[in-house]
Amino acid sequence: MSNQETVQMSAEDQKFFAEMDYHSTYGKSIGIKETVWSIYADSEYGEIKFGNPHPFGDNAVIRHKCDVFGPYNELVEIKGKTWGDIWVAANKAIVRSGDQHHIYIEGFRQGPAGELRLQTGS
Repeated sequence: MSNQETVQMSAEDQKFFAEMDYHSTYGKSIGIKETVWSIYADSEYGEIKFGNPHPFGDNAVIRHKCDVFGPYNELVEIKGKTWGDIWVAANKAIVRSGDQHHIYIEGFRQGPAGELRLQTGS
């Protein structure tokens, strides 16, 4: 196998790295340093653009709860209708929790009354 063949990325890998760069660049542009967006196009949400509307409706809130690490139970209002607003609220919930280990935003589970239960990883 030549060096060119070993260095060449698949189209799928290129797309993944492009998404990862987009997330990182967007986060830096709005001053987020504490968390990492880790939801990609192959998720149930499809490809996320932070300026686009999120599907969770008005009056949604982020719940970040853990009984093992902490414990903590943070509730943060989402102040806006875009995916970027979701990240800002999730970031705020993670920072408030004090859990600096689980900083990867990996998804949300729908809870009662517009509540989104934040799923994080490390």
